[in-house]
Amino acid sequence: QVELTSWLQPPPVSILDLSEWLEGGMVLREKAFRAAVDALDASLYEGQIVALDCSTQAILPDWAWMLVTSKLVGTAARCMQGNPQDAQTEAWLWAIKNLDIEPFKDARVIVKGCATPGGASILMAFVQAIQPHVKGLMFGEACSAVPLYKRPNTSE
Repeated sequence: QVELTSWLQPPPVSILDLSEWLEGGMVLREKAFRAAVDALDASLYEGQIVALDCSTQAILPDWAWMLVTSKLVGTAARCMQGNPQDAQTEAWLWAIKNLDIEPFKDARVIVKGCATPGGASILMAFVQAIQPHVKGLMFGEACSAVPLYKRPNTSE
């Protein structure tokens, strides 16, 4: 029986609101924006999922997102554009992508249904990651699990 929060270790998540580097939260002045990016201590984001967001209705040029990402390359686990919820989902997906599959090989797995982080998209990604390696896959509790997959018996 697998509880995803016990098996998956998502990286920490940080949000960088680029509107804080805009004049009045709305106008990008290149010189000031570049200075703010230069002053950013990228080491604070080491190993994290960093979501770049703009909390105002400002329209930013593509190079602004790219410039901040360039500053974080090599320290952040991943940069993305999005809000805190998007970043949490991305962190769980990153954890699934980096999951050690070995403990699941040829096992019968029940994914616990209570308090699943990230909802359906995380469960779907988990199924895609482990199904090729397991004998069987179910969802719920041992006493009332819903069968999802059973590997066909190929020895016949």
